[in-house]
Amino acid sequence: MPYIELNGTSLYYEMSGSGLPIVFIHDYSTSHHLFEPQADYFSKRVKVIVFDLRGNGQSGKMDVEISRIVDTQCEDLKLLLDALSVEKAVIVACSSGAVLAQKFAYLYPERVMNMVLVDSYFQEDYTARGSKMKGIFEVCAWAAHYLPAEMFIRSLRITYNKWLSAYHILRKELVHERTTELIKQRLALRQTDSYGFALRLQIPVLVVSGNQNEWALEQVIRTAGKYPSARLAILEDAMYPTHLCQPQLFNRILLDYLREQHSFQRAAAGN
Repeated sequence: MPYIELNGTSLYYEMSGSGLPIVFIHDYSTSHHLFEPQADYFSKRVKVIVFDLRGNGQSGKMDVEISRIVDTQCEDLKLLLDALSVEKAVIVACSSGAVLAQKFAYLYPERVMNMVLVDSYFQEDYTARGSKMKGIFEVCAWAAHYLPAEMFIRSLRITYNKWLSAYHILRKELVHERTTELIKQRLALRQTDSYGFALRLQIPVLVVSGNQNEWALEQVIRTAGKYPSARLAILEDAMYPTHLCQPQLFNRILLDYLREQHSFQRAAAGN
């Protein structure tokens, strides 16, 4: 199986196809399976790289301080791309994985051609008035993840009744969730200034969201408006994860965006 030892841990990864490299980054509660429909579709057209972040899926344990998690995962990605001889790539990331993607693009701008952020919005400022109490409730809610996964499968099935392909992938991810590592990563997000470094990005950004969660959509729209160079795409009849609820539409939007950005030509020219 495709494992690589780097930066003090092991990473599970899969690479398929050829041409323009696209790296798909899952969120902090799933694995590379979150992008299965995209990996299958795009591997026939480009070079697809999916992997499990350290502490997730089949990759090794976190083994770093909470304050170092996001930076360390960025280092992991850089070293993985080095090992795969990928100089520059398109980054597609979902939800909390988008925080990592933005930090990576900020730290290593020469390695990112353009970026696609799915269901992503800036994290709440926990120093703001009233936010500390919300943070306490949030931490308490995380403890529920230690309960048996079977307790949540029925509600998951009801929520995703219209999007069965999304349900089956999320169900599998729920059963194999690594709860302690998940909580460590969410604590790390609370220490990460995603807003600050994201606004410094000068690369093209496509922000994607579904329209079925009004609160989340409002946050995504507000976030998209803050980037120096961003485009917003709202998919009908979709919620988190948007790319799983409407995979065919998402794939088409992503492909069209890459063509409009001349990403294929730039990759062929080594730019």
